[in-house]
Amino acid sequence: KEPVSGKWVDVNKGGPGEMIVRSRYVARDFKGKERRRDDLFAATPPLEAKRWLLSRAASNRKERRRKLLLIDVRKAHLNPKCNQDVYVQLPEEAGAAKGMCGKLVHWLYGCRPAARAWEDHYAEKLEGVGFVRGAGSGVVFDHEGRDVSAVVHGDDFTFCGYDEDLDWVQALMWEWFEIKVRARLGADEKDEKEVSILGRTVRWCDWGIEYEADEKHRRIFLEQLGL
Repeated sequence: KEPVSGKWVDVNKGGPGEMIVRSRYVARDFKGKERRRDDLFAATPPLEAKRWLLSRAASNRKERRRKLLLIDVRKAHLNPKCNQDVYVQLPEEAGAAKGMCGKLVHWLYGCRPAARAWEDHYAEKLEGVGFVRGAGSGVVFDHEGRDVSAVVHGDDFTFCGYDEDLDWVQALMWEWFEIKVRARLGADEKDEKEVSILGRTVRWCDWGIEYEADEKHRRIFLEQLGL
């Protein structure tokens, strides 16, 4: 069997007139005819899960308000170990000799089991410290003892809780993964008041929380409709 082929994928994560380019070498392990294969993909939360977190953060309790902590995990699919013998073509930049290929130690983006392996990997970490996985959605988690909840969408983690509990889970995330703390939305002066969550701009207001489609997605939508 030949090794799995690969290619470079370049994505501009910036907005209009802004170049924030992410380059990633990915495996080409998917076949176009493989449809309706739930075992190849990680679960995604329903919109109601995000709305539930926003509702919890906007509700008062004991004269305190919970906050929202947004964390991105960098190179998420590269974290779980590859427990199979998987060989991939190496890019030219690797300088490998002709006929040489690479054997995966960790999963690579574009491999069929990678997304599910990532989901199992972070779920094991969260459950190991007391989080309970949702029965209706496997990417919703709740820690009753610490009163902190989480919704995971791929490599985007959104936590809701009080400061001390968010500090605790943020420290754990630093230990487990390479992360970027995007924002902590809250009522205190030091807290951020606006952030983008999965194509929505979320604003923390004195009266509660609001969200709307962010500028990038709104622009794409209008262009596709010819408006």
